[in-house]
Amino acid sequence: MSRGALATQGPAAADLPISALLARLADTLDGLAGRTAQMQDDLGSFLTQAGHPTRAQLRELQGLDLIHQTLDDLRAAAHLAADAAGRNDHIDIAALADLLRLESCRIALLQGGEAALEQEQPSGEIDFF
Repeated sequence: MSRGALATQGPAAADLPISALLARLADTLDGLAGRTAQMQDDLGSFLTQAGHPTRAQLRELQGLDLIHQTLDDLRAAAHLAADAAGRNDHIDIAALADLLRLESCRIALLQGGEAALEQEQPSGEIDFF
């Protein structure tokens, strides 16, 4: 929805606290991570029942697994940020680092830069096989 559309919907809404926005973001990421995990499981089951998956199909599954793990890391970080914002406090970097499973997310969130997310390459075993 555009900003103009928000302005035409009646009386002006109060500003949204950053903690509420972060909590909503975290909840949205929760849903996306769950949906991605379900898609990953369903697709893995389908490919397993269909026979031996090709290398390309396995790479796609690994890519989906990477998306799921990234969403899960971002979800955890957003929940931590929402809690800290609600207390008007800083985020404990050690606690954040401990929550993050992917090195690329650790680099991106702790040091900054989107390039870190691009560096993560799907590899290894897919966790549902």
